[in-house]
Amino acid sequence: MENKSPFDQIFGNPDFRPFAGPRAFRVLKLTKEMLKISSVDEEDVLKAVSSLGVLLEMEVAMIFAMQNFFCTRCGDCCRNRGSIRVSKQELERISEYKKKSYKKLKEEIRSFPLGNGTFRISQPCKFLIGNECSIYPVRPSVCKSYPASEFLKNLAVGGGNDRCPIDDKLLAEIAIKRVFEEKLYKDKPEELKKLNDQRRKDLAALANFTPTERLSRLTQSYSRYLQNKTLNAKNS
Repeated sequence: MENKSPFDQIFGNPDFRPFAGPRAFRVLKLTKEMLKISSVDEEDVLKAVSSLGVLLEMEVAMIFAMQNFFCTRCGDCCRNRGSIRVSKQELERISEYKKKSYKKLKEEIRSFPLGNGTFRISQPCKFLIGNECSIYPVRPSVCKSYPASEFLKNLAVGGGNDRCPIDDKLLAEIAIKRVFEEKLYKDKPEELKKLNDQRRKDLAALANFTPTERLSRLTQSYSRYLQNKTLNAKNS
């Protein structure tokens, strides 16, 4: 058994601050509803939610991967965020995908140049049809990373984001992961050690990549895991 439990390691992080407030209570309630692990210590569930004040690199990648699987296709992020910023290259890809001239595309969506190679596009998005994105394969990066990028930014400064309906679910999944790891620490420490050893090996293999590249590769890896898990569930 390792010297410190997973919770003790997180709480001992010098950058740690408890995840608290109204949103924490919502995430706690949702975590309890979603939790399917038997014989769980109630205190561990409370600790798991409180521990969300800091997220690990692999957990951030998990959140980016999970957002696509949990998206409810409500279309709110395409209607009510005010505006988004996109690059010239992204608009060029969209114009090619839509088979119309770059100039005409900019006019149709009323893009406003910001003078640094980017444009502001007001919402509701012109590419939204019903609740579906008509340019999904070439959607801008600001759309691909939502809601994870926004709520992680807010989480880092102690704020919240009530805009997206899956935000709380994403955090609840991380809380459940931490409850599971704490249970392994208590009941099957050798399995937790194997799990942690594999994670360290995976992260070591990415040591020479930039933080952005590391996140992208970890996200892709976890997305494949979710796809296989979903496929296996359908076939079972």
